[in-house]
Amino acid sequence: MKILLTGAFGNLGSNTLENLLQRKKHEITCFDMQNPRNEKEMERLSEIGKFQTCWGDITDPDSVAQAVEGQECILHLAAIIPPLTEQSPDLAHRVNVQGTHNVIEAAKQQKKSPKMIFTSSITVHGNRHSDPPPRRADEPLQPTDNYTHSKAASEKELRESDIEWTILRVGAAVPVNVLGNNDSFGLGSLEYSFGIPMDQRIEVVHPADVATAIANSVEADTAGKILLLGGGKSCQMTNRHFQTRLFEALGFGMVCEKAFRVPKDDSDYWYTDYMDTEESQRLLKFQNHTFDHYIDDLKRSLGWRRFFTIMLGPIIRRWIVKHSPYYKTAQRSAA
Repeated sequence: MKILLTGAFGNLGSNTLENLLQRKKHEITCFDMQNPRNEKEMERLSEIGKFQTCWGDITDPDSVAQAVEGQECILHLAAIIPPLTEQSPDLAHRVNVQGTHNVIEAAKQQKKSPKMIFTSSITVHGNRHSDPPPRRADEPLQPTDNYTHSKAASEKELRESDIEWTILRVGAAVPVNVLGNNDSFGLGSLEYSFGIPMDQRIEVVHPADVATAIANSVEADTAGKILLLGGGKSCQMTNRHFQTRLFEALGFGMVCEKAFRVPKDDSDYWYTDYMDTEESQRLLKFQNHTFDHYIDDLKRSLGWRRFFTIMLGPIIRRWIVKHSPYYKTAQRSAA
């Protein structure tokens, strides 16, 4: 099958491309922005298998139309995520909403419209801390910020189009290489993560499992379905458990809990939760990794660097908490 993969060299994109290449059964075209990071990732993945690369901008209708021409299936992963979406709302709209519109319009112009798999997010369900879990795909959406509004708007446009579609709402798919080129552990992301209360419910999903689900959706009978992608029972936890295991795996050790938001009421909770993945697992058979597997892979990705993060742990922890607005507030209150 001829497949177009947008956002091919990002976290989920590169995992999906690697999964598809290992199957050796599809003709794949990758669409992404040309920059040094993406060029390096393209070179790495080129050693695994053959694919074509179409450099372009998802906000440019002409370059999108060129990439979509002749494709049988579109895996649309190109998007920007928080905190960038909240820092740059205009960019979020251009990339996430207008970019998806460009893909849909290009698909509609084909003699035979390709099927389209769209990666959305569990966060479109909004803050549901007071509602008993799990979240279900048929529940009404409650978008709350630039990111979730952009995903909800794109879902709506896709559902109302006349092309064959599948929507995949992804849980917390944290990159394995958090200290790598994807800047997943930058200051902006750190400050953003401190806003998640310690007792927040989170369902993690290994990026490789998301890739399996996306790749399987190419041929699975998922037309017109909205499916939730979470890691399953072994990946359901509180943010306290998640952060503790994450920081220990990174070698720093857990930072002071005062660095995290202490909720005053339900409105202070984050927009993630446990997920009902029974149907998605039945159709896509993707849950192959536990949270322990993720932690082991994270440690392996750090390699020799973990020796230094362990040695410098106390210094790194002090540096990290200095960037928490909640820690600063707690310090002033204590004084």
